[in-house]
Amino acid sequence: MKKILFIILFFAVFLCGCTQSTSGSVDELCNYSWSKTLDGGAEVRLSFDGDSAALTVDSAGESIEISGKCVIDDSNIVIFVPSLSLNYGFEYLPKGDQLDLTYGDGTITLEKEK
Repeated sequence: MKKILFIILFFAVFLCGCTQSTSGSVDELCNYSWSKTLDGGAEVRLSFDGDSAALTVDSAGESIEISGKCVIDDSNIVIFVPSLSLNYGFEYLPKGDQLDLTYGDGTITLEKEK
């Protein structure tokens, strides 16, 4: 019975994504796109569309995108990429018009797009 309840709760959170939480920081995160142009010219962009998220890096004419369904809590974003059968987890910390996004030991500060 516990396994079934866990599976139901997991899929409920997975399917609801960004709209799951009533937290102000989650709403602030999902209602905007965030971006940063790095010194070398590379552009990093994080955007949301309903229960999906996309993290895109454009550099020297090449583009890499991590996109798929997302689950967000008060400090973490997990993006599920079904085509690769992988998921990517990021810690985030909103700071007004800026967002610290951390993966592993690296952190990048993105700015809210107006």
